[in-house]
Amino acid sequence: MPELFSSAELAMLETLEYRDSEVLQLSASLRDQGLEPDRVSAVLTQAKLRRDATAKWGPEASTSLFTRTGLEQATRRGVADRHALRFANAGIDTVADLGCGLGADSAALLRAGVAVVSVDIDPHTATAARHNLSAFPLSEVREADVMSLDPSHLKTSDGRPVQGLWLDPARRETSGGTTSRLFDPEAFSPPFSAITAWAERGMPMGVKMGPGMDHAAIPDNAEAEWVSCGGDVVELVLWFNALARPGVRKAATILSSDPLSPTVLASLESDEDFDAADTQPIGPTAQYLYEPDGAAIRAGLVNQLVAATRGHLLDPRIAYVTSDHRVDVPWATGWEIEEVLPMKVKQLKKWVRERGITRLTIKKRGVDIVPESLRSQLLAGIKKSARGKSATLILTRWDSPDGERRAVFSVRRIE
Repeated sequence: MPELFSSAELAMLETLEYRDSEVLQLSASLRDQGLEPDRVSAVLTQAKLRRDATAKWGPEASTSLFTRTGLEQATRRGVADRHALRFANAGIDTVADLGCGLGADSAALLRAGVAVVSVDIDPHTATAARHNLSAFPLSEVREADVMSLDPSHLKTSDGRPVQGLWLDPARRETSGGTTSRLFDPEAFSPPFSAITAWAERGMPMGVKMGPGMDHAAIPDNAEAEWVSCGGDVVELVLWFNALARPGVRKAATILSSDPLSPTVLASLESDEDFDAADTQPIGPTAQYLYEPDGAAIRAGLVNQLVAATRGHLLDPRIAYVTSDHRVDVPWATGWEIEEVLPMKVKQLKKWVRERGITRLTIKKRGVDIVPESLRSQLLAGIKKSARGKSATLILTRWDSPDGERRAVFSVRRIE
């Protein structure tokens, strides 16, 4: 296994507090301690990654090893802890983390008392994971291609059979120094067909996928759970066999913005399949407009917002719910519609000037308009330092008996 840092370099990292404004001084100090220029760069890069990782990993970041790509793809601690809780609640005490990356999910499982065999094909990543998990006696990290393994025959370091699997398939490829995202599930590592074949053997499994996965590609025997943190949809997890909840086909778990210990704002569930007929009420603009959390949209659970607000959709293809009832829904953003404006730049510019608006927030669904570009057009000629009012505009479209309508809503957020 490659050595990422010598013991002396690790000791330097322990005492190094990275600040962008002090890079030159830190670099000079490391050179004075005998490091060659390439090692100075490596140590400073690692110190910066540790600083950046603190929000996502917590205090353990100060002693962990990272790569930039690995950190970007790593699961937030609070989300990983929820994965581990599902395994622990199912009575699973030995897990193989196949494609473990830097070890975020392995660490969560280990904190929950689960013994973990962590596997990664990349030698440098496996070395970093071994360092990051070294404090856990139930941890073992292996460098291997998961396609060369038979999950049903894996055993922990103390000889116990692995009871469950966690997989985070590699969905990016690097070529010529450039990393690009893969969209074909069969191009993932391991390919999705191998994952579903393992699931068919009956082993409890959790598989982390991109939240944009096509509903048609989700296996019939999986529970699909979309997870959002602070309004950002961060993952889709497919749960198989003993880890799938009875009667739950699709779900949305909406968490607060705290990456380390988030609060569950809502847990939405449905036993309906993705191709089930959706007959939600459609109607005209009412007094209030609601937008569900992205996880609920991805999971196809907008109907639950319609029920919660006693409202209806403006358009069956667009996730805006309108209602005459003011309702506090923790997993949706609500606005009161103050004005309905035409979607014409000239008239909108006049409206902005007449109301003394100098700051604009623009949101949109269903229209091919770039909010940043429209904002620049509407505020053209207004100095950024000018004191004035702020406003929020929502752009959308819907079908009406007279054909397609497009409009801009001037709204005030419901607090």
